[in-house]
Amino acid sequence: MYNIIVGYFIVINIIALLFMYVESKTELIKLKDSWINFIYIVLTILGGWIGIIVASRLVYYKRDERLIKKVVPFIAFLEVVIVGYVIYTQLA
Repeated sequence: MYNIIVGYFIVINIIALLFMYVESKTELIKLKDSWINFIYIVLTILGGWIGIIVASRLVYYKRDERLIKKVVPFIAFLEVVIVGYVIYTQLA
């Protein structure tokens, strides 16, 4: 079971990293900024927050600093708290 969960997080983070790289460095993805931000938030909620943070540092993402500096860490914090609570209740 843990292998499936770890594999899921690896895949979703790779997808998030590749999406941000392709969107920042090429002209293949042409969407409004609001749709791009929505996609990043969905990827973050799905567990790709590590990929989003790493990719933002690798490609020097400057489109929406508020998203990267405030929203993504907040969602990541909430996910860590929820996982910690679930693990705590399973062990107790």
